[in-house]
Amino acid sequence: MRQFFYICVLGLLALSCDDGDVFTVDLEFDEVLERCGDDDSDSYVLYDSKTDPNESLSLIFPVNDATRAIFNPEFSGDTVELTINENTIRFNYRTYDGDPEDLLCQEIPEPGTSIVNDYEAGSGAQAIFVSTFEDDDNDGIPSEYEGRGAQAEDGTYPDAQDTDGDGLADYIDEDDDNDNILTSAENPNFDEDTELDNALDSDGDGIANYLDNDDDDDGVLTRNEDTDDVGISPLNDFDESGGVNNVPRYLDPMATDEFIQNESLETDYTRTISVYVTIINANIEILNTDEIILGTYTLSFTLPEDDD
Repeated sequence: MRQFFYICVLGLLALSCDDGDVFTVDLEFDEVLERCGDDDSDSYVLYDSKTDPNESLSLIFPVNDATRAIFNPEFSGDTVELTINENTIRFNYRTYDGDPEDLLCQEIPEPGTSIVNDYEAGSGAQAIFVSTFEDDDNDGIPSEYEGRGAQAEDGTYPDAQDTDGDGLADYIDEDDDNDNILTSAENPNFDEDTELDNALDSDGDGIANYLDNDDDDDGVLTRNEDTDDVGISPLNDFDESGGVNNVPRYLDPMATDEFIQNESLETDYTRTISVYVTIINANIEILNTDEIILGTYTLSFTLPEDDD
């Protein structure tokens, strides 16, 4: 929780005090930011609002290539600084006579709420954005346990494990062994205490199925034990052998017919971006601080991104 301290100034906030008196008002925001506007808008607005009392902190800035990168950084930890100019880049603290959500982001504001006080940062203040991201293939295994390795200064993981050598590190690869069966469907059975000691290993070769491209150790790659020549599906359409084992061919060491599959599953992963915003030297008369922690805005999207 954040607290701001205000000094009594004649006529401000409609509060009265004797000359020379100093009072303290606590403003507590949760530092979880919301955003108005998208990449095709003229401007973004990042804001934090609350009721009881009704207040908001908001930062408006134009949409351009530099500011779009705030919400989709090339490297984790990228920093962007904008100078407040009281025109296209503005920072405001406002009080209201109703719920701020009735006004914020509304092209046609809901009736019944209006701004009571509006205090704006002077030109020259700085808005600083630090954008970090985490990638996850949502396969049931946390990225840190998939051989991601140490993070470099640019936020990348240059030594990340890539079991199948397809150019996609395991922590962002839904099919780590390229056998056309999703990792999540190969019973990784992740347990943070045992660190995958419970993962299924059908052939007992010491390699968990989700990292083993020949799950039954019969010399035929798992991906080539699928008789379906129509196409590839996320769980694949592996036929049962029909033998005494009555299991899918890729788990039956007696089923050794090979059906070459040249296609591979199309996989994706989720990127979650956190944008941490501070305001430096806001020059708002009622604020007794040089730095305002505006908060963190979080968004997620899927990579590779859809073309449409």
